[in-house]
Amino acid sequence: MASTETLWHIIILAITPIVESRGSIPYGIANGIDLPWTLMLSFLGNMAPVPFLLLAMKSIEKWIMSRGEHSLIRRVFVRYIKNLRERASVTVKKYGFIGLAVFVAIPIPGTGAWTGSIVAYLFGIDFKRALLAILVGVLIAIFIITVTVLWISSIF
Repeated sequence: MASTETLWHIIILAITPIVESRGSIPYGIANGIDLPWTLMLSFLGNMAPVPFLLLAMKSIEKWIMSRGEHSLIRRVFVRYIKNLRERASVTVKKYGFIGLAVFVAIPIPGTGAWTGSIVAYLFGIDFKRALLAILVGVLIAIFIITVTVLWISSIF
């Protein structure tokens, strides 16, 4: 049986922005955790912040924008949002739900559930549609990551 601590590490890695399932699945596999447990905990951890982000983004943006124009957090946020709009606009504007799912599914830094939640907010995607698109994207990303990690581990 896996240690409780290792299982919590999988969840914490999956919840963490940027790391998400890209880090939690390899970690779980490398630590000998049963694959079904690794996948389930990675999925749950990856999806845990999504509803809260979708519901809170308007308040978060309002709070950040209420900071002074010279505030570091405001400047970083504005730059990040501008870059994110540019990166996601073609995919999400053109393909909507499917575009958001694909954006989340690509397992590279700068995509994923956290970023997908922000993109859904920026493009005004309805909560239920955004949640479903992100869920589908996370499942696809988990599949891609798992196949890749298992393939690489079979080589070495």
